[in-house]
Amino acid sequence: MSTRKVVFYTLAFFLFVLIVPQLCAQNDTSMSPSESAIARKKLVDYSKQFVGKPYVSGGIGPNSFDCSGLIFTVSRESIGVQLPRTTKAIYNFCEDIKDNEREAGDLVFFKTTSSGEISHVGLYIGSNQFIHAVSDGPNTGVIVSSLKESYWKSHYICTRRYLPSSNSELLADSSPKKASSSSEAGSNSSSNRSSAASQDYVRSDSDSFLQSLVLDSSLSMDWSFFTPDRFRLNFRGVDLMLHARYAGKNLQPGLGTYFRYDAGTGNFQFPIVLSLTLNEFFRVFAGPVISIKKPHLPGDSDRDIKNSFFPGILGVCLSTPSFKIGKTAVSIVQDIHYTVFNDTDNSALSFTKSVPTGLVLATGVRVTLPLKSVL
Repeated sequence: MSTRKVVFYTLAFFLFVLIVPQLCAQNDTSMSPSESAIARKKLVDYSKQFVGKPYVSGGIGPNSFDCSGLIFTVSRESIGVQLPRTTKAIYNFCEDIKDNEREAGDLVFFKTTSSGEISHVGLYIGSNQFIHAVSDGPNTGVIVSSLKESYWKSHYICTRRYLPSSNSELLADSSPKKASSSSEAGSNSSSNRSSAASQDYVRSDSDSFLQSLVLDSSLSMDWSFFTPDRFRLNFRGVDLMLHARYAGKNLQPGLGTYFRYDAGTGNFQFPIVLSLTLNEFFRVFAGPVISIKKPHLPGDSDRDIKNSFFPGILGVCLSTPSFKIGKTAVSIVQDIHYTVFNDTDNSALSFTKSVPTGLVLATGVRVTLPLKSVL
């Protein structure tokens, strides 16, 4: 096996070792209504021990918190569900619900800054109250507030959830239904409500995959710092990426394809990649590459080379925090990827030729759209 392929497989192995154990450790938040009720109670009870702790930007406890750090830690430590770290990422991770569906254990979101973006989150604990970490005002740190308070009422945006509904009247704000005058009717009514709740939950489970799909597309300019014979800034082409990921877990698997013109090698490439999105800022990907037209060595159009189908491409994608335009989120992305090229006889290129040929940076714009927003 060539040295270049050894390097490629070594990088892939280390990515596998770092990522897969974390993926296996993620928690499936699909649970029955009764299991959800237990989880929600644990979540609320666990959070109350931190009331009085000070606010510190970036704090995730146990001695200080910021607003998203409190939610992140309480969820992870009480019920073993790891949420994204930032308020905006938690907001995007959760499912929107109506205010009259709110239960203890859901999350309430606010816009508290002049930017007009989601900037604050709290844990709803019932009776219009929520626990959160506050940075300024008459009371700071981890406190209990009411949604009826004028400030929070005017800055409230919505309630979202990441745990299924418990269908529990003890956790919901709605008043209990009146019992039937007939014990038999009461029994039938209870049975019917239970059956209906079960059917609703099954429908929710069957739809959960589509509801958790997130679509994104990016348009990038490719470039590099050097060719095999000189050090200089090089235009390496353009690419369009189409991608879908399953956002039901913190580590989010995905599938995508690139439509790329590589000006350096004079070649059209169509990588098909499997990806893992670790958080809203970082993604890794790898996969085979389909090539159209014979490539040549960058800076030497007379020296033909060959695109490797597999191993094809391995890379990482870095992203800035996104901003909203309607239902879509827009961010700046920076890909760093390595594509494998061989000599025409399938032998490996030398290191000084393979790295300048295969290592490319792509800078562009990504547009993200949760599928549930258009369903």
